[in-house]
Amino acid sequence: MIGNTNTDNFSSIGAVPEPILGLTSPAQSMQQIADAVAAAMGVDVTIANDSLLRVAGTGPFEADLGEKVPRGCVFEHALNRVQTVVIEDPREAELCIDCHGRDRCQETLSICTPITIQGKGVGILAIVAFTPEQRDRIYPSLPSHIAFLEKMAELIATKITEHSLMLTLEGRTRELEAVVNHIHQGVICVDSSCRIRQINTRAVELLKLRANVPRPGDDLKTIWPDCLLLKCMGNRESYTNASETFRTPQGRQVRFLSSASALMLADKVIGGVLTFSDLESTHKDTFRAIEHGAAFTFDDIIGTSHAITQVKQQALTAAKYDSNILLTGETGTGKELFARAIHNASPRRDYPFVAVNCTAIPESLLESELFGYEAGAFTGASKNGKPGKFELANHGTLFLDEIGDMPLFLQAKLLRATQNMEITRVGGLYPKRIDARIISATNQDLKEHMRTHRFRDDLYYRLCVVPINLPPLRQRPDDIPVLADYFITRYAHQFNKVVRGLSDDALDLLMSYDWPGNARELENVIEYAVNFATDEWITVEKLCHRIPSCHPIPSFPSDKPGSTCTRDLKTAIRGFQKQLVEEAIRRYGQDPAAKELAAQELGISRATLYRILSQN
Repeated sequence: MIGNTNTDNFSSIGAVPEPILGLTSPAQSMQQIADAVAAAMGVDVTIANDSLLRVAGTGPFEADLGEKVPRGCVFEHALNRVQTVVIEDPREAELCIDCHGRDRCQETLSICTPITIQGKGVGILAIVAFTPEQRDRIYPSLPSHIAFLEKMAELIATKITEHSLMLTLEGRTRELEAVVNHIHQGVICVDSSCRIRQINTRAVELLKLRANVPRPGDDLKTIWPDCLLLKCMGNRESYTNASETFRTPQGRQVRFLSSASALMLADKVIGGVLTFSDLESTHKDTFRAIEHGAAFTFDDIIGTSHAITQVKQQALTAAKYDSNILLTGETGTGKELFARAIHNASPRRDYPFVAVNCTAIPESLLESELFGYEAGAFTGASKNGKPGKFELANHGTLFLDEIGDMPLFLQAKLLRATQNMEITRVGGLYPKRIDARIISATNQDLKEHMRTHRFRDDLYYRLCVVPINLPPLRQRPDDIPVLADYFITRYAHQFNKVVRGLSDDALDLLMSYDWPGNARELENVIEYAVNFATDEWITVEKLCHRIPSCHPIPSFPSDKPGSTCTRDLKTAIRGFQKQLVEEAIRRYGQDPAAKELAAQELGISRATLYRILSQN
């Protein structure tokens, strides 16, 4: 018997009119076998499936194809018993009594043999004599004819099994083709001679070969002579996520991220598989995945003062265009946050934002970090080379933080890169085209560096097309309460504490401090205070350990004499100060310049003026 197969295919004989993978359909095979048996035995033959539908036949049975045999026919008995049944006297035999075709039966002898697969009857092969001469020719050698018929039944079972297996193989092949063509990567499969066995549509797109699509049997060496897969098969190695290049028929060089494996059988290379993707698209998709849900925008920059609002509007306008931007400002003013917000508001938002801190990388490594290096460029270099930050930022934004600390020898190479939009890797011979928008940042006076020849004039004017100066926190005191509330909410949630805000004295202290570390210092102070907060309000005592100019006011128990008087005196002084400030503002006006004049008349700083106005 034939092994594991699907018998349903025999039930649908006749429904598959076309050859499958070079094998004729079951209906054609059944008819061929029926004709052969009829010719060899000199009798007529019919074949029925497990539903007792005639699927092949000779002589009188040809007109009955597709019809069911009579109910109660001997075919049913042979199929149910799964054994050969011989009827020597049709119409009179006991098995024929219930046959619905008994009255019109003209047979003189019939031999019905079940077609079995895995012990289950899936059909019937029968030879039938219609004349005494045919019966007399078969009867003397009946055992031989039965044996022959059973062999033919086995042959039919084999044909059914083969067809079922070929259908399964065809289905799996179609599934594999669909999967391979659905993959977003290019896929190429070759045989042991490096001839293409399969290439998906994505590979054709990536290699720009639509005008001359490779076909199975084409030599991969003539299409892609330095393909990683050829090296892989030659060395019997596997490579994962290796960078390689391909020169398109149009002469353009494209870069891929490839993985290749040699297929081995009995220690012999029988083929290979290459998967590859566009390196630029890979970078882009990786960036999207990393940045998804975490993109920083101008709405995330906290502050409502005129100074910060004006700078945000300036940066938002500059983001629409591709001009290089130089962000200047003191430490902690949020230069990288502005750079990210500019990038995410620009047409390049779907491409990478790559940040480089020019002071955090050793001078000896900075060049290879920026421009990359080729394989073997120096001792310890990766055998596959490494792309630099410029290449990683292609079509996106390259943020050069602390640009004022860049060594002079690199400034010249950076100038060439920004002028020509080309970079050359360390150890490389050929330049590579890049397209990246450059945002630089520094807290130093670059004009002073230019005067003392520590920064190139030409590079400064190349980078500083759009200068944006970020105001320090002391110039926008209106933002101190807003920022403080934001940080308190953030860290209270992070530390799972209930902290509602600042006491009046604590807010006065924050407003009166100059904040040399700007918003970053304020954030650190608030984080510290939330850590050690013991009730819902942050008091002066919790801040004094982090603010150098703080001198905490001694507290007096309420039951001591004079405590009420002290509290009333403080309130009176605050009220008088606020009254003087409000009168000065009424004389000069509400805009920032007017408030500056009012502060000068009162002999106080503008930060102190804002602090007094914020008091209740």
